[in-house]
Amino acid sequence: MTHNAHLVDRGSSVAGPRVSEYTISSVCLRGYDFAQALEVAKRLGFDSLDLVGLRGLCEHVPVNGSTADLRAAAEVFRRSGLRGASVNADPGSFDGFDDAEDVRRRIDGLLGFLGEAELPLLVLPCGEKTAAPPADPQISRMADALNGVAASARAAGVRLAVEAPYFGRPIHSLERAEQLLAALDPAIELAYDVSHVEAADESVVAGWDRFADRIGIVHLRDAASGDVRRVIGAGRVDFAAFLHQVRASDFSGDVVLELETQNSPYASKEDEVMAAALYLGAIEQKEREIVR
Repeated sequence: MTHNAHLVDRGSSVAGPRVSEYTISSVCLRGYDFAQALEVAKRLGFDSLDLVGLRGLCEHVPVNGSTADLRAAAEVFRRSGLRGASVNADPGSFDGFDDAEDVRRRIDGLLGFLGEAELPLLVLPCGEKTAAPPADPQISRMADALNGVAASARAAGVRLAVEAPYFGRPIHSLERAEQLLAALDPAIELAYDVSHVEAADESVVAGWDRFADRIGIVHLRDAASGDVRRVIGAGRVDFAAFLHQVRASDFSGDVVLELETQNSPYASKEDEVMAAALYLGAIEQKEREIVR
């Protein structure tokens, strides 16, 4: 699936972290207000941003805000000069835990925000967070609602993606992600987060191969069994094998550093972000040398 092409120039050399090869999630900078986060992202060398509206965690996009709040945030973003890759938001779930009309109202506000900010992609989760995967994940119920959202997104000129698998939510496995995708409008894309796949003890490469034609955006973070909050390089994700598959395909969507981690050894989130870019850049540089 091809969208915003900004992948690696395989003929160039690397002297340090090439952060512009990646998109930064604003959740990495949730300690700053929105305007400050945008300035920090630019100072670190990023030219594109995944804007986050996750209730109670990072509300750079005011998912519960008024129309005026959303318009003000859109204006702040437009003035930044950054390219907007996506909005990653949690407006609530469609599997019975939230009032569906309230969820749709928030989504309609988000679609208005994406239009105001000239952003191409809305990423939504699938179902409410749970301590254990439910026996009945309510796939038909969620799919019917998401297909309705897809129609509204299409009318607004916005693409829609669902984040699946998602460890700790009903669509927690590759199998359930496949079941969900089969019930969704084919235009709905997949946001593929390697940490959620690894945390469920499944193969990030096998998942890529299985869903590559539906993947519209990639999220990178490290993980181990049952733990999606690892610093990149401190978990089990085989980034070399995964990035090889990504770069060998025709994928030209955004690859996002979504570093919402725990027990980070770094003095600041900025240090962690740059260390992740350096770690991944070294992997990619080695791949380039092999290709040559």
